[in-house]
Amino acid sequence: MKRINRLCLLAPLGLLCLSAQAQDYSMVVNTIEGNSAVYPTSQVESVVFTDEPTEPVTPSTKIQMKRNIVFLGHSIWRNDNYYVKYQNSGSFVTPFTGTFKGRGYQTLLQEVFDFPSATSLGPNGGYSGYSLGGTSATDDKSIAVVSQQADNGWPSVQNAIWTIDFITNDFKRNVPLGTFSDYKNATGPATFYGAVRQLYDKIKELSGSDVIIVFANAVKRNNSNYTSTSQNTVGCTLADYELALLTCAAYNTNWYFVDQNRLSGITDENLPAVTADGLHLNNLGYTMAVRPWIDVLRTLANK
Repeated sequence: MKRINRLCLLAPLGLLCLSAQAQDYSMVVNTIEGNSAVYPTSQVESVVFTDEPTEPVTPSTKIQMKRNIVFLGHSIWRNDNYYVKYQNSGSFVTPFTGTFKGRGYQTLLQEVFDFPSATSLGPNGGYSGYSLGGTSATDDKSIAVVSQQADNGWPSVQNAIWTIDFITNDFKRNVPLGTFSDYKNATGPATFYGAVRQLYDKIKELSGSDVIIVFANAVKRNNSNYTSTSQNTVGCTLADYELALLTCAAYNTNWYFVDQNRLSGITDENLPAVTADGLHLNNLGYTMAVRPWIDVLRTLANK
């Protein structure tokens, strides 16, 4: 046996100082080389204790983040720690009944990451029914419009990461896409491209030019006759809004893309098992959809 630096006998009543008998305890031996081994007490002739503290020091298993985080998302984010009801919607028929309490993005992400501070914006932690862009320049269901309101409660958080997850509602609310020139020329929230610019300018005002944006496309959907592949009334699919966001991100630095549409494992075929209504995730769906978020945020731990 290697030279022993410290011996600890673990027992149900705490640390005992005695000669090992036939009791069914075990002993952890820590060596000066930093290794440890567990021995049955029947193999130990005697145990000597030092006066060192006996409380074990257990480091956090969470990933320590240097930046604060601001969660900005739609109803699927709002449903974290919120009661959600299973229900049919459009062509979607759920096999389940009843309600469940959501263990959503914010809860699951903070079980993996330790942020200096975390803030969820919006009523009950999210903006249910809101799109990023607007159907007009004054559309109060547009997050870009909300961002300009003096009473929106948005904090000034320096050294921050912001999430952006809205395009499933831009698709459902038939927000005009516009063109990349609307982004470059800051034409306002009446197009999706213009709204992305207005929101980003506001976020930089609140968190500084070195802010990190983590944005996502949408998971699959079959709700209110708006599906993963259908066109809305302005001729756009979910993929069109995704491409617009990616185009804006490529024009900037410090934007990170979460491909929850392709990488979560949520498909059109398994929507009945992982959503409450063809759109809003149940708790199984959350555990799937959060995975690509974890992968991206993990890369930001030292940023």
